[in-house]
Amino acid sequence: MVGSLASNIILALVVVLMTLLRQNKLFQEWFLSHLEKLFSKKSKLTQKVNVLSPSLKLVGYKTSVTAHQSNLCKINHGIPTLPDLTQNLIRLHEYRARGEGYNSLLFRRARQLDGTAGDQLQELGYFTKLMKNNESIRENAGVIDKIIEFTLMKLMHSNEHNKEIMEEIEKICAEHGYKIEDGHLTQLNSDSVFPIVLSRGSQNAVHEALAHLCRDFSSYYSKERDPLQKFIINRIRHHVVRPGAMKEKILIVTPGAGVGGLPHALASTFPNIQVDSVELSALMYVCNLFALEYKHDVKIRPFVQQYSGQTVLNNQLRSLWADLSKFNSCDNLDPLWGDFTRYSPDAKDYDKIIICSAYFIDTAENVFEYLASIEALKEYCKELHWINVGPLKYGTKPLVQFTGDELGRLRKIRGWKDLVETYEVDSSKGLNGYLTDYESMYQGYYGLLKFHSVFERSN
Repeated sequence: MVGSLASNIILALVVVLMTLLRQNKLFQEWFLSHLEKLFSKKSKLTQKVNVLSPSLKLVGYKTSVTAHQSNLCKINHGIPTLPDLTQNLIRLHEYRARGEGYNSLLFRRARQLDGTAGDQLQELGYFTKLMKNNESIRENAGVIDKIIEFTLMKLMHSNEHNKEIMEEIEKICAEHGYKIEDGHLTQLNSDSVFPIVLSRGSQNAVHEALAHLCRDFSSYYSKERDPLQKFIINRIRHHVVRPGAMKEKILIVTPGAGVGGLPHALASTFPNIQVDSVELSALMYVCNLFALEYKHDVKIRPFVQQYSGQTVLNNQLRSLWADLSKFNSCDNLDPLWGDFTRYSPDAKDYDKIIICSAYFIDTAENVFEYLASIEALKEYCKELHWINVGPLKYGTKPLVQFTGDELGRLRKIRGWKDLVETYEVDSSKGLNGYLTDYESMYQGYYGLLKFHSVFERSN
């Protein structure tokens, strides 16, 4: 009881501290600068440790990449480092404290109302709603704990024969409340309190990664996935893979793979074709590995922190199942972590390479880099295809923002020949949702640009 009370007091202090950080920029900069100094020694030890995917094998800390590992490494430059991974594990670890911290802020705002308004809030059960919301955040945090534990176990098993690397992994495990005993990962006493390091940046990316587990692997979001996957699969099946051409060496590449729903669908549909998925976000990537290898369904409450547009509280708190037991790893699928513009295949003798992109083009800061990276793959094959489906809703401080027509004419200028180009913009025929809450009063939908092009310009 005493240990539990102490844990709650410390958590409350952390929540207050996080609120101060949010409200006071000078204090935030001072606190974070001291944290950076505190962890600078560790950073120097690990900053040159690279993380190979999909194994999470660590190389570079008193080791070197072997010739065999180098051949298997399809992200040639800018390979993610161990700090890239550990900093994002910390962001996952913070989920509960940050979520409850925000609800604490909402509670204090509401408490500013007194008299009749305060009485009416009590009668409505408004404060009870915030408490129930906290309970749902804790349930989501339980799923995140599973993701962290899975990632730590994968790190441990992939590097168990390197003593010096294992010393670093043991420190990382301790930061998240685990220890390694006899080759197994053991959780420390649940009453123990572990330090929460306040990372830079918002928690939006954590919320999105958790929600994408539902979008890519829950039946609830099949209405969003199916139109995208159907278009791409039909184009491959009927216009790329010729009947009887089983001996063709074909590679499918999915840039911006998120948590891996599309590449898994492609690998399952075409078991004789190698599929490489590439994802830049560490949070999305660890969720991708978790989804493919965990083998158990998980329950997620993806709308818990969406207060706007709700009709009733139960809709905000409702849960969805990510059916991970149905989406096991495929032998022909390699999920890769890194920058797609640094990607290259492991061979140069492919008959065909097919780029399959969904909701990808408008993520580019420089779309010309995306185009050049895709076109560079012609060096590795006789025939290069690009099948795309998605909107053009630009973000990430784009240098240029093309209309669909401009993008089509640009493809032609650069040597692409469109086999098909269509738009879906008619709301009466159905548009495409993206992480949409279909029970809320606000539901956003996208029109889609679909094209299938072949690169005809010779190198």
